[in-house]
Amino acid sequence: MPGYGFRPGRAPHQALDALYVAITEKRVNWILDADVEGFFDNIDRDWLVKFIEHRVGDKRIVRLIQKWLNAGIIEGTDPFTRSLKASQSSL
Repeated sequence: MPGYGFRPGRAPHQALDALYVAITEKRVNWILDADVEGFFDNIDRDWLVKFIEHRVGDKRIVRLIQKWLNAGIIEGTDPFTRSLKASQSSL
């Protein structure tokens, strides 16, 4: 089922309609609802880097990703350093 959150031309009512059609007209064994808000705020960076090193063979790419994770961010006019958070949009 296509995503409906924060997409132009999509509304919660359309999501409910699509869910209803899927449940009533197709064989459904399970329904999954996931909210990943806060996932990138709470991920262990050491584990993440080890996982990336395991999957990515080029150390230059791994180093670039580490720089992205450690980069400060600017919201409005107030710059601040990200200490424990990894922004979802940066990954």
